[in-house]
Amino acid sequence: MPRLLIIDDDANLCRLLSENFTDLKYEVVTANNGAEGLETARTSPPDAVILDIDMPGLNGYEVCARLRAKPETKKVPILMLTGTTNLSSAMKGLAAGANDFLTKPFDVDEVAARLSVLLSSAG
Repeated sequence: MPRLLIIDDDANLCRLLSENFTDLKYEVVTANNGAEGLETARTSPPDAVILDIDMPGLNGYEVCARLRAKPETKKVPILMLTGTTNLSSAMKGLAAGANDFLTKPFDVDEVAARLSVLLSSAG
């Protein structure tokens, strides 16, 4: 069962993704901000991360770069989510180390499909 870490300050979005991925047989852990997400990843490294960009405190770019700097999470697939639709956000996310990028609103089935591809490519 793949362990998925969802880092997003939107509780409703975390709940929606958590329910969907639990139904898809993922072990899901959520974090409400970047610092909490980094600590969760440190103590129990995930198999994949869904990461919001716009969060208070540490933003998604910073969290992504820090995950890439740690040996235990260096190769973990990261799918970034954002409400911003400009191309520079996507490029900045990919430069920080993200493997893929989706804008909100998104289709949960597409998130699942992209995450499945990322996991199969990583393993």
